[in-house]
Amino acid sequence: MHLDALPLINARVGYGRLGLHGDMGYEGKTVSVRREPCPHAVSAHPPACVQFALGGQFRGFRSRVAINDDVPAGRSHADFTVLADGRAVASAAYVRAGEPPHNLAGDLTGAQVLELIVTTSRWAYCHAVWLDPWVDEGPACTRTDTMVDCLGRAEITLSVPLGPVARCVATVASRGFEGRLDDLLGSLLANGGCHDARFVVFVIGDDGGCERVAAKYGALAVRCRALAGVNAMSKAILYSVARVVDARQYLCLDADMLVLRDLGPIFGAIDACPEGSILACREGNGQGFSNLAHALKTAYGGRDSDVARMAITPDMAAYSLVVNDGLFAGGRAAMLALDGAIREIPQAVQWVDERRDIWWRNQFIFNLALARLGCGVELDGSLNVQLHTQDVRFHSVGARIEAEWRGRPVRVVHFSGVGKNKNREWQGRYARVPDPLSGPGDGYGYADFLSALRAWLGLRGLSGLVWSFYGTTDARSGRVRDPSTFPLLALLHNIIRANGCVRVLETGTARGISAACLASAVAHRQGGRVVTLDPFPNPDSEELWATLPEALGRCIELRTVGSLEGMAAAIEAGERYEAALLDSIHEEEHVWSEFRLAARLVCPGGLILIHDAIYLHGTVERALRRIEAAGYGVARLWTAEDGLPEDDRLGLAVIENRTRSPDAGGVA
Repeated sequence: MHLDALPLINARVGYGRLGLHGDMGYEGKTVSVRREPCPHAVSAHPPACVQFALGGQFRGFRSRVAINDDVPAGRSHADFTVLADGRAVASAAYVRAGEPPHNLAGDLTGAQVLELIVTTSRWAYCHAVWLDPWVDEGPACTRTDTMVDCLGRAEITLSVPLGPVARCVATVASRGFEGRLDDLLGSLLANGGCHDARFVVFVIGDDGGCERVAAKYGALAVRCRALAGVNAMSKAILYSVARVVDARQYLCLDADMLVLRDLGPIFGAIDACPEGSILACREGNGQGFSNLAHALKTAYGGRDSDVARMAITPDMAAYSLVVNDGLFAGGRAAMLALDGAIREIPQAVQWVDERRDIWWRNQFIFNLALARLGCGVELDGSLNVQLHTQDVRFHSVGARIEAEWRGRPVRVVHFSGVGKNKNREWQGRYARVPDPLSGPGDGYGYADFLSALRAWLGLRGLSGLVWSFYGTTDARSGRVRDPSTFPLLALLHNIIRANGCVRVLETGTARGISAACLASAVAHRQGGRVVTLDPFPNPDSEELWATLPEALGRCIELRTVGSLEGMAAAIEAGERYEAALLDSIHEEEHVWSEFRLAARLVCPGGLILIHDAIYLHGTVERALRRIEAAGYGVARLWTAEDGLPEDDRLGLAVIENRTRSPDAGGVA
């Protein structure tokens, strides 16, 4: 079905009006590209966002995108992105006036809303058009099919759901590369600082060796069937990673690499660079080529006839950033555009296969795609020191392996080409470890919480911490000695997480800080829930919770009811918790009453935490003595006679919900 037959939800364009059915949307003009009219074209001058209702009825989208004929060649350009329910499914970056249309295709399975996004950095004359946009009808389906990468190296199995995730680190391996893959993943987990990323290994063939290595590190193995010779060109599978893995950011690595330092700055650079950027290091670490034309003939066995054959324009030939694809990174839109640009290079697959003796020709196609898109961004050479042209000096510092290059520390050593035979005594050290720390973490909940808390406090100051773990004992202000970690809240987070809690009850919401902290400890768990009771919660709490990542905010349930009434109702409803934090009215009788109810709600051996035991105007300590007299052990986390009190002391009592002896009376 043509897209212009679907219900239009909303349209925003940067000039004129939205053009449908081949209309340009201004001056009575019609769409024409390469002198061919297009009666179902959509014209959307950027910045543009056009939304159509899908209703979950369509499986796929396809279109061609271009700049209209009325714009002189090279006068403007645009970036096109297709979103399905807010997720990028196809992209074409830097589409220039005068170029042939670019093809786009994306998966719409189950999507409710389709968005066509057009942006540009050259607004004038950016007459961007979507030619014959089409949606394929059919019932929603799960992905159990296959796809072929953009250079025809392999058929990739898509049966396993891959995303959405924030970050993906991907590599390719085949039989004989198990040891190098082992070293890469081991060093990546030990030194790369990528514990929040999903590791993906594209495994060519199915001998099981590489899959066992992937499993050793908690990486996801994606099976691939070779369609061409398995060699260095097989890494081209990574050029299509965004069509296989749904992620916000991607880092692609050769399997013959050793990661020695934190790679976090790469992900930061992706966010800092213009959308659509592909980040990589220069080929040969700068001992390479003056431009793409030089590289074509010098390193890739190219001929003059290849220029016309692959539609290489003078601007592309003069493109000066010639990179090594052993390490490259980008956002989702950029990686989709890379895949699309390579698929549009005429005879690219035939050209890379013509010279079996030059089995690295895929890298030229990668560079040509970057030149076509104009999207290359140079990374510092220390992120990919290529040993086929460079040398490094290894040494140990304690348990760390380090390397020095040109007097500087190296982040990633690439045993490329003939460099595989260098520094053999430093290879295989991570692969020898049979039981590494493995697998991606299941959420940086505490870091996410702190990020939201700092943003919230930025508009309130320390006074926002009154009646929280960082409120002073006189309840007049707040005090934070270590804003990098907020140790008191870190204790609360970790005691709940480390004790395996899933459902937590809190009395006394106040500004919602402790509820948000508790959520950071349980949100990653199936059924994670924080129920907080307060008849008069502070409106600030909703604003803090709205600042949290969706997964954290979603697991907080506020009940506007007094603590005793709310707990009694929870008992009546048969609710069960693994922990409770009692932090409402700090008077002996009220705390004692809350504890008696909490002992019935919290599972045997679960945690009952009581805050503000040292509040100057309260009588919590008397309640704690009654709890001890009832046979419960009470650990007071504020009474050390030596040491340096953190901030205004913690004031937290920890109670195991189990009496010390069968003869104890308990609280029933």
